[in-house]
Order: sequence, then C-alpha cells, then structure tokens
Amino acid sequence: MSKFEIYVKTSALGQTGIHWRRIKSEQDQPVEVPSLIKRQVIGEQNGQITIVNDLIDEVKPSLLILRDNKKLLLEITGIESPQRSIRRGRKFFNSMVWIADDIEENEVVLRKIAYSAIQNILQKDFSLSEMIEKSVEFYGLEEFRVNLKEVNEYIEHIEPVDSNKFSDIESDQKYQIESKSSESLEKLAEELRNSPLPKEWVNWDEETKNDGVLIVVTENLEKRTILHKAGVWRGFATNIEEPAKVVVELPEKKTEVLPSSATLPPEQAQIPSQPIPTLWRIIIMLIVGVIVILFIILGFPSPVQDPHQPEKNPQIHYK
Repeated sequence: MSKFEIYVKTSALGQTGIHWRRIKSEQDQPVEVPSLIKRQVIGEQNGQITIVNDLIDEVKPSLLILRDNKKLLLEITGIESPQRSIRRGRKFFNSMVWIADDIEENEVVLRKIAYSAIQNILQKDFSLSEMIEKSVEFYGLEEFRVNLKEVNEYIEHIEPVDSNKFSDIESDQKYQIESKSSESLEKLAEELRNSPLPKEWVNWDEETKNDGVLIVVTENLEKRTILHKAGVWRGFATNIEEPAKVVVELPEKKTEVLPSSATLPPEQAQIPSQPIPTLWRIIIMLIVGVIVILFIILGFPSPVQDPHQPEKNPQIHYK
C-alpha cells in the first residue's frame, strides 16, 4: 500500500488536541494536513472561500471522494472510538484520508473502502469502524500512533468491487443531489461496487466537469445549497436544499407607446395626435380655399380709370 498517502486525524491526550498526521510507516508519522482537503471548490463569496472539507460534517459519519489534478482522494470522517472515549470520558472521533494517482488500479481500492464505509453508515457492516478502533491509539501525551499493518490488512480482506476494464462500463454522468436516505445510500453503494467513477459528469449548473468533488455523504450541512454550488456528482445529506437558478433574459426591444388623451394633462389633452406641421398645412390650405371661393362668388372689382388719362386703345372712326 506504499502507493497511497494515508493521513489520520484524531486527538492526543495532552494540549496538542485534535490534529492530522501523515502515516508514512509504523514509526514515521509526522504532523501534516492533507493539502487536497483545503482545495477551493466554490469561488469567493462575501469575502469567503469554500474548501473541500466545508462540504462535510466531520463529527458525523461522512464520506467524500475528490479528483484533482490526476489525483484521487477518499476521506472518511466522524468514526467514533468507543474505547478511547470511555477512557477519557468524552467522545473521540477519527478521520482517515487516502490519496493516490488517478489510475484504474488505485480507484478500485478506493471504491472498495468507500463501499465499506457506506455499509458502516447503513449499520450493515462495521469492519471499517472496527479497523480504525484497532489501529489508532494514544501515544504519550501529545501524539497518537496508527498501526499501518492493521489498515493494509483491512483493505486486502474487505469485499472486492468490480474491476473490469473501465472502457467496458459506462457510468451515469448526470448529477444526483438529494436528502440522505437508506435507499439513496444503498444505490450509491451499488454504483461504487459495480461501476467506475465517471471521468466526466454533468453538474447542477448543467456544465461538464472532470475534476472536483465527486461524492459527498454527510449529516448536516452548514449551507444547505453548498453541494449543488460545488457541482458534486453524488451528494446526500439530511438538509439538502436546491438553490434558485439565475435566469439570464435577453433585453427586449422596446416599442414606444404614445399616451392616451385620458392620461395627459388638460392643456395637452386637446392637442390632436397628428404631427404639428401637417395640421398647419391643412389649416393654411383651408384658408386659401375659402379666399378663392369668395373671390369667385363676389367677382373681381374693375379698376377705376383716371379721367385725365387718355383712353387706352381708342377706337378709330373713319368718315
């Protein structure tokens, strides 16, 4: 199992408290946080960013699978340790992370562990929680130790999943995010046992993704719409809520509508709706027409001849 990076998070007895350690070997287990759980999954909103571990409730049995930059991460959280809890008089919880290259051989192993984790959540098979109880123990006051041999033996003996060539199997690419139920978890377990993880999936925003959080199973979400907005492929929690989609409408071409006379002020209500130049043209034409008619009816007045002026065109008399 050296091809897997393994991390465990739990509490020490002393002031160090809850912290992560990378389990490199039985003796080499330094304090180290898996960097992928801090990957940003939603853009900054109101000055805050959303990271991978914001999608789960770490003190309740939860499961998360992430694909990032040709790496696969499986995280299991909220597994209580009964013996250490009794010993200290308060509850101790454990989280485990496996990280490996995104290749078929490694994915099959992670699907095995994820399938077993879902059976543990469904309370059908407790081999996962039993393995963690056996393998994690206090070490002095400020540390804990993980029995790597117990972890590897557990993985070798849990129920295998389908390891057929991925090219022969098609995964359902459409996202599914809904309230957690026994039925939904049983269906997810069957998908993990029989089918590979999709190389691409269609998220809630109807975009195609190939990287990001694929699977989330958890209890309460701090933000009920977070799984939709993070674009997960399979998401189940007790308080899921679908966010409202923003519909972008194209601007409509506006048609100018003239106000009716009823809506105009009294001084404007009497003005006809015809253009003003046309109205004046009609009035002028009417006036000219009346003048012409009057001239025709009354006749043109004869010009008055000046008696001192010689008659124009006098008649010539011949004797």
